[in-house]
Amino acid sequence: MQLLFIGDSLTSGVNDAERLSWCGRICKQLDPHGNKLTGYNLGVRASSTDHIESRWESEAASRINSDIPALLIFCMGAPDAVKNIPLAQSKTSTENILRTAKKNYATLFITPPPMIDTAKDEHTKKLAAEFSKICTNLDIPYLDINSPLRNNPAYIKALKESDGVHPNSEGYGIMAGMISKFISPYILPHLS
Repeated sequence: MQLLFIGDSLTSGVNDAERLSWCGRICKQLDPHGNKLTGYNLGVRASSTDHIESRWESEAASRINSDIPALLIFCMGAPDAVKNIPLAQSKTSTENILRTAKKNYATLFITPPPMIDTAKDEHTKKLAAEFSKICTNLDIPYLDINSPLRNNPAYIKALKESDGVHPNSEGYGIMAGMISKFISPYILPHLS
C-alpha cells in the first residue's frame, strides 16, 4: 500500500531529532519490516494551504502507482496560523484540495495541532473547527488532534522544549500514537 502524507513542517518533522515525524513512526509501527507500505512524506516547511493547493496534485500523481492501493493523508494549517493568513483563504484552499483529492483517491484529514503562542494557537483552533466542517460536508474522515493535544501536558511540554510550533521527538511520538489509531483501520486490511 502507498501512503502519501501531504502537509507542512509538522508533517515533515521539523525539530524531530529522530527524523521520523509522526508519519515515519506510523509506517514503522504498521510495517516494522518495511516491505508492505511505501510512505511518501510530502511535508514542506512553511507550506501554507494555498501552497499545498498549488503542489499536491503533481506531487501525488508522480508517486502513485495505480496498481497499488493508495491513501492520501493531509495534515495542514500550522503555517496559515503562523503567517496569520485570513481564515476564508485557508478554508477555500483546503476545500479545493479535499474536494479534488476525494474524487481521485482515498483521503483522510488531520487538523493542525496547537501552538504555544496564544494568538497563533487561537488561529489553529479556528482552522481545526473550520477544516472539520469541510471534511464533514465532503464526507471525508478526519481526526481533530487540536483539542486533545492542547489538553495533553506531555505534548505541551514537548512544544515548550522546542520552538512552540513544532514539538520535539517525544511530541511527534504522541502525535503518531493518536493519528495511528485513526488511520490504522484504513491501512491494515491492505497489509494482510
